[in-house]
Amino acid sequence: MVHKPRRNHDTLSESEVLHPVEAGLETLVANLLATSGSVDASGVTVTSQGRRIHLAGYVHSLEEIERCTEIALSLNGVEAVENDIGLQHSEEAPDQM
Repeated sequence: MVHKPRRNHDTLSESEVLHPVEAGLETLVANLLATSGSVDASGVTVTSQGRRIHLAGYVHSLEEIERCTEIALSLNGVEAVENDIGLQHSEEAPDQM
């Protein structure tokens, strides 16, 4: 999971100022995936465009792929989820992250 640190702790990032709903949903989905006990989302990235969430990266099972979509859709405000998460076997390294 990739978290984007703020550049200035006292001010909002540019994306939070220009697109507050998007930044908030992106952060909420990323946090839910990171704290979920049902998926290892350390290889998943979350981006948003409006109220649509895009998931990409790798997990270790088909169930985790489905669960990531369910978690994202469980948030109020999320209208749709595009899931481009692939399956990574434990002995393989991901091609791109």
